[in-house]
Amino acid sequence: MTKRCFLFLCCLFLAFGSASAQDELLKIECSIMPRQILQGEEGLLKMKIIVRDGVRISANPEFLIRLNENEGLSFAKIFFTGSELNLTTTQDKDGVFLDPRKEIEVPFTLSEDALLGNLTVSGEVVFTMLFPDNWSVKTTQKFSAGFVSRRNYKIRKK
Repeated sequence: MTKRCFLFLCCLFLAFGSASAQDELLKIECSIMPRQILQGEEGLLKMKIIVRDGVRISANPEFLIRLNENEGLSFAKIFFTGSELNLTTTQDKDGVFLDPRKEIEVPFTLSEDALLGNLTVSGEVVFTMLFPDNWSVKTTQKFSAGFVSRRNYKIRKK
C-alpha cells in the first residue's frame, strides 16, 4: 500500500513538474486585434512564440496550430501548418527551424449572430523542440486570448 501511494505521488509530481518546466522553455503570448469586434466584422489572432536561448523549434515534423471550435467565430480552417502561415525558417547542419521572432497572424470573422460580451479564442500549438545537446521532444502548448463582441447596428435583424 505504501509503495502504491509513493508511486502515485511520484507520478503527480512528474506530471505537474513537467508542465511548469515546459513553460520555462517556451511561452506563447497571444492577443486579438482589435480588442472590441462588431458582429459580422473581422478580427486577427496574433501569436508570439518566445523560446529560451538554445532551444529551437523544428519545422520538420510540421509545426501545427489547432483552433478549438467556437460557433460565433469563423476561421478559414481549424488547423494551420507552419508552411500555410508562411513562417520564416532557417537551415543549418542540424535541420530546418522556425524563426520565432515573427508574429503569427490568423484572421477570423465574428458571425452576425455571435453572442455579445467577452469571448475567447483558444487552441493548441503542436511542435517539436530541439535542445542544445541534440535531443528533441514533440509536445503541445495551449493558448487562449479574449476579446469583446459588440452589437453591430448596421446589420438588419430578420
